[in-house]
Amino acid sequence: MSDHGCAHFGAFVKEYGLEPFSVVHAYFSVCINKEARRRKALSCLCFKCGGSGPQLYSCLHCIYFGCKGAHIGEHCKQTKHYIVLELSYGMIYCHQCKDFIYDAECQAIAEKHIKKEAKSLNKSLSWRPWSPSKLEIDLLLKNPKRRHVTAVTSIGLRGLLNLGSTCFMNCIVQALIHTPLLRDYFLSERHECTAKTAAKCLVCEVSRLFQEFYSGARGPLSLHRLLHLIWNHARHLAGYEQQDAHEFFIATLDVLHRHCKISMTEMAAAAAAAAEKSNKPPPPPPPHQDSNPTQCNCIIDQIFTGGLQSDVV
Repeated sequence: MSDHGCAHFGAFVKEYGLEPFSVVHAYFSVCINKEARRRKALSCLCFKCGGSGPQLYSCLHCIYFGCKGAHIGEHCKQTKHYIVLELSYGMIYCHQCKDFIYDAECQAIAEKHIKKEAKSLNKSLSWRPWSPSKLEIDLLLKNPKRRHVTAVTSIGLRGLLNLGSTCFMNCIVQALIHTPLLRDYFLSERHECTAKTAAKCLVCEVSRLFQEFYSGARGPLSLHRLLHLIWNHARHLAGYEQQDAHEFFIATLDVLHRHCKISMTEMAAAAAAAAEKSNKPPPPPPPHQDSNPTQCNCIIDQIFTGGLQSDVV
């Protein structure tokens, strides 16, 4: 992707510069001051239907506001003004490319306007995506041996076969697989299970799925083993009927939590037995469990369980 938009936007900038974008973005997108908010409230109406949205565009060639779709599209065709600004998010759209475009200089201008808007409203800045600083870029350039993620990288990306109305399960599995803390836990092989329960352990199956997803293979995966285990441990989800994705998510976390606790208990018992045989003191309990026996320290609890604490001073 180019840092300077498309060829059509390049021609627009060559003829008009970045001033049209800066003015429209400052006064009709983010509103950098009180006067800008007043102007936006009075002026941001579709010239065709008089509506205010939900998605309004402004022509960057002339003074024209139009609704998404036919109204702004008609203006672009009639006047051949193809560069417009989407006002809700401040994104540039090219009607010749039929797509939103990115320009680094416009992005820098937009960031300044967002800071001015926050200062004007006396509010904190909303979350902004991370971007590397110049120092970080220099450090990355000095390390040519780092792993490169290219446009064709498929590591971690696998399709899932639908086993008969199991799209709800596929959705939740994709979300769990791409949860960074879970990914790091399973790819570092932190889960250990005994031979007795491994065949029926849902955590072992999820661990296997992580290995499959991040193996670099591109073919779709079948979740029949996972589905069978879920049916065995959450009987209300058994069958090929469509299920609620959130209900499946809660049931999966519950089963994973139970199996993690079983694995931790079995490992602790095995460690204690080994210590007894060797006449060594038993290993200490996991963190937090010694002071609160009801608190679990498994990976599922660490990620998905919250708690409230009240302090009386």
